[in-house]
Amino acid sequence: MKSQKVELVRRRGDVKTPNPCIGSLAELSKLIESEFQDDPSTTVLYRGHGAMSFRLRPKVGRCLPVTNSTKKVVNEKLILELFRRQSTDRLEVATADDWELLAVAQHHGLATRLLDWTRSPLVALYFSVRNECESRDSDGRPRSEDAEILAWRCPKEDLSKPLPKIGPLQIKETMRYIPRIVTSRLRAQSGAFTVHSDPTEDFVPEGKLVRVRIPFDKRKELKDSLFRHGVHEAVLFPDIDGLARHIEWCQTKCH
Repeated sequence: MKSQKVELVRRRGDVKTPNPCIGSLAELSKLIESEFQDDPSTTVLYRGHGAMSFRLRPKVGRCLPVTNSTKKVVNEKLILELFRRQSTDRLEVATADDWELLAVAQHHGLATRLLDWTRSPLVALYFSVRNECESRDSDGRPRSEDAEILAWRCPKEDLSKPLPKIGPLQIKETMRYIPRIVTSRLRAQSGAFTVHSDPTEDFVPEGKLVRVRIPFDKRKELKDSLFRHGVHEAVLFPDIDGLARHIEWCQTKCH
């Protein structure tokens, strides 16, 4: 499908660079304009983490199978089939194949072998500071951990490359994937994905990866600033759930 973008991503060590730190939208904007502009052969994708300790591994690779399972890993094939059968009357747009179905499932929180990326640094920043805290210590208490934005400079994609016919669960190499806009969340979040051949392994992107640190005590300030710039829950989740969460955030005392 020509409307879908695909590129293989080889696993190599990322380029070591000093980690910049930002505490305001102005500082992020300056960094983007000076360091992260596209050039003729590369583009920049972003990803936000609420905790710098987050391992770059798809959700399904971090989950354990049910206790009565005979497998050591989660049954992805069964998960996708259950989602296919039970989501038909809830989809905004009919999906063309397993690639698109997996993208929809990922954007609605299902554990998949996809990792979310975005073309928007503001979207990445929102997901970095969305929650008051993201990690907990061994006793279950919240940790005051810094957040981060990943800025990944990678080769531009060839729009004409077809998707592997074997499907997303059988690929042999990790690849980038941008589907059709089959859900409003994809459009709102400028969504893109990496699809992982082994979701139980940490991902090491090829090319230059910059980790932008966000101090813990700047999270609330940055979230408020994003709201004033039109980036908030009701915009990034343009459905009734996102609207309800945004109204609650506006009208109650919370992060």
